[in-house]
Amino acid sequence: MTARYPLVLNGTQIQELQSGDSIFGDVSVYGLYKKDVPHQPLFTAPTASSVVIQTKLYVEVGGSLLTFASGASVTMPTLTAGTDYAIYACTDGTLRADSSFSVPVGYTTLTSRKIGGFHYAPGGNATAQAGGNTTPAINTYSCWDLTFKPHCSDPRGMTLVANNFWSDIYLLNINHITNGTSKYNVAYARGTTPPLVPTQFGGTGSSAYAEFNWWEAAEVMAAYGKRLPRYDEFAALAYGVTEGSSIGTDQGSTVWNAAYVSRWGANQASGTMWQWGADFGGGAAAAGWTANTISRGQTYQLPNAVFFGGSWSDAANAGSRSSSWNNSPTASYATIGARGVCDLLILD
Repeated sequence: MTARYPLVLNGTQIQELQSGDSIFGDVSVYGLYKKDVPHQPLFTAPTASSVVIQTKLYVEVGGSLLTFASGASVTMPTLTAGTDYAIYACTDGTLRADSSFSVPVGYTTLTSRKIGGFHYAPGGNATAQAGGNTTPAINTYSCWDLTFKPHCSDPRGMTLVANNFWSDIYLLNINHITNGTSKYNVAYARGTTPPLVPTQFGGTGSSAYAEFNWWEAAEVMAAYGKRLPRYDEFAALAYGVTEGSSIGTDQGSTVWNAAYVSRWGANQASGTMWQWGADFGGGAAAAGWTANTISRGQTYQLPNAVFFGGSWSDAANAGSRSSSWNNSPTASYATIGARGVCDLLILD
């Protein structure tokens, strides 16, 4: 396809570029990616199984400069619940989704360019404060692109909360080195089944922590450019769950629990597993140095660390603002897991 792109200098259009053109002779347009409305996500999901772009896009792919009009549709494969999909701009003038995060089927790095993605969830998001449903759907809040995305190394398995920050959709799993920190239908990490130690913190790729305390939860998230949520962040990401109730039995893995899905599509956000938070407070230990950090220094009158949401047995105590402040950060129990969050990154 032939595409033209207006070159603007100090607010004045001085020429139009076509595929293969250069700027000032030796500066090429390779790598160009520009949205007419830069400070909003490129993609949105108008239905449970479709994605369109919501602002005009100019993008270079394999040396060709392409344009896509607002409203252009993404060609979809057969979607599988609980799967992340990348979206590619292709030199044949199409936008395509594919579960491969390298190149789409039938294309190469010369004929396609990854420009975004989304998550196809096993159910829909909450519409009130009563959880979601079990009808598979694209989570529109999970849509990201090259200039509107999570500020971390891997955008997969995340959802945008209140246009403010990103949250993992799923609880942290044991084998995050292979799965990432947010993956559907895998065993979740907790005190009785601790996660693998990140290689950045001395892990071998197969060695696991001996327990799963606050430090280790925070350490895993740090390895992926994420953090544990603050109290205000957790209350926001869990908004929409069925309040004042819990699921009743240990789920064991990141299965879809519709009643405890939030407005933004965060799964098992309450009433399923306690989740470590970033905040410290509550009662404090007696004054004095204590060797409680697993041989990484000592603490002096350390306050408690919080965990959020409520476990499967907490019934009316569970909910989006549920919090427990009576445990030291050394705690490691079968009922405490973790969820990562990170900032929203917007690039011009």
